[in-house]
Amino acid sequence: MTPWIITFSLKEGKGGKMAIKNDRNFHQRLQEFCDCYLETDPKKELEKAAKGISGDPSGDLDELALKFLGLGIFYGASEKAKRISIERLKEGRVLFIVEARGQYQLPPPSTKVADRIISIARSITHIDKAKGKEPVSFGIRNDRIELTFQFDHKGGGESFSILFPEL
Repeated sequence: MTPWIITFSLKEGKGGKMAIKNDRNFHQRLQEFCDCYLETDPKKELEKAAKGISGDPSGDLDELALKFLGLGIFYGASEKAKRISIERLKEGRVLFIVEARGQYQLPPPSTKVADRIISIARSITHIDKAKGKEPVSFGIRNDRIELTFQFDHKGGGESFSILFPEL
């Protein structure tokens, strides 16, 4: 069962204010972010997102977290990565690690955004335990990729990894 996040926004119309229902779930919204950024340079966009630039004037934390996560998936797939990981260390520092042709780091999101990314990924997979992994089918335009989301609490910190199939 997929959780549905239902939000309402107010829209001014001729008859006054109307409530507009938005019932897209995180999985669907994440796929939409990837689709939206397919024609961009994901590394440059990730660097902007790491600085907190979301393109969303409301500054919505969910939107920034979904953007960073979507760009991370897109970047990992385009680099033929084996894995990308977001690690929140015990002291609060965040690492964004890519394992592709070697292992390297990119600018990480803020601690607040990293925590929200992990929370959203857990919501998509329904994993509440400290450790776990779950396959996630991810559709992009007319294609799809089978990913694995993996979680681990360790030493007071937490890591979230996305494992990519061999491409």
